[in-house]
Amino acid sequence: MKRALLLMALVAVAPAAAAAWVSCDQRDIEAPVALYREAPAYPPAVREIGVEGSVEVTLVVLRDGSVGWARALKGEPRGYFEQAAIAGVRAWRFRPARANGVPIECRLVTRVRFALVDIVDVRAGSLNQRQPVPDYPPKLLQERVEGYVEVEFDRAAEGGTANARVIAAIPRGAFEAASLAAIRRWRFDAGSARRETRRFEFRLPDSTLTTVPATMLASAPFPMAACERNQTGRVTLELRTDANGAVLQARILSAAPAGLFDGTALTIARASRLTPAYRDGRPVAATALLTLFFDPARATCPGSRSPDRDPPPAYRPAPRVTRTMNGPAAATTG
Repeated sequence: MKRALLLMALVAVAPAAAAAWVSCDQRDIEAPVALYREAPAYPPAVREIGVEGSVEVTLVVLRDGSVGWARALKGEPRGYFEQAAIAGVRAWRFRPARANGVPIECRLVTRVRFALVDIVDVRAGSLNQRQPVPDYPPKLLQERVEGYVEVEFDRAAEGGTANARVIAAIPRGAFEAASLAAIRRWRFDAGSARRETRRFEFRLPDSTLTTVPATMLASAPFPMAACERNQTGRVTLELRTDANGAVLQARILSAAPAGLFDGTALTIARASRLTPAYRDGRPVAATALLTLFFDPARATCPGSRSPDRDPPPAYRPAPRVTRTMNGPAAATTG
C-alpha cells in the first residue's frame, strides 16, 4: 500500500472585502467558469509528517481569465499550506466574468483542502495475508478497462471491518463488488474502533498510465439552513461523464438529511471534472458514483471568516503560468 495525495479544491464565490474589485457573485455579473484548475502541489515536508489541512484563499480573475492578485485568508493548521495554495491557484485559468457581455475582473474566494489517503494498487498483490487486494474482474481485464473505487468502512475494535460502502467509483458497476469483498475480508490488530477509507486503483498489469488527471470538484454556497443548524450531511450522486471527465448529467441517488444539500450537491457535481475511466489506455466516457460530504466546520458560513481589513495592492503581479507538479493528484470528497 502506498500513501498518496488526495486534494480537493473548492471554489465558492463570496463578497469581496475590499472595494477595488467587484464580487464575482453579483447578480448582474456572469460568474467566471473554471477551465483549468489543477490541484496545487502537496508540500513534500508536510506530506512526510502526515499533516492534513485547508487554506481559504481570495483571488482575482482577470479579464483574460488568468489569476492576478491572490492572498491566503486562513490556513488550518496555520503555516503549513498557505504558500502551496497560493502557488497553485495562480496557475488556474477561467472563462472570465462578464458584465453586459464584456469581460471584467472580479474577486472570489476558494478553499483548497489538502488530505492524505491510502491507495492500494491491485497490481501489487496482497498487502499481507490479512488484507488481500481485490480480484480484477476477468471480464474487465479482458476488455482492458481501468478505473478506481473508494470504500468507506468501520474498523472494528476486535480487528474486523463493518459497514463497508462505496463512496466513489468510475466506471460505476465495474469494480465495486470486488472492492467490497476484499474489505470485508480484511483483519487488523485489535484496537480502538474508527472509520477509514481506502481507494483501490484498478490498473492493467501492462498499464501505460503513470499520471492521470486529478478530480477537481467545484463548489456552491453552503446552505444557510445547514449553517444555522450546524448540520453535517452527505449526498450520493450518479454522474455521466465524457472522455475528459467533465460531468454531463447528474442525479441524486440518496441524501442525508433529505433535501437539505440536494441543490448544492447538484451544482457542485455539474461543474466538476472527474478522473476518467480508461479502456485500452485511452480515456472513455463513463457513468460514475460520487459521494459529497458536507460539514459546516469546513465551510465558509456567514460570519465564520475573519474580515479582510487589508486593502488590495495598487498593482497586480503577473500571474504564474507554469509550475512543477510533485506527482499525480486526485481529489477526495471528505
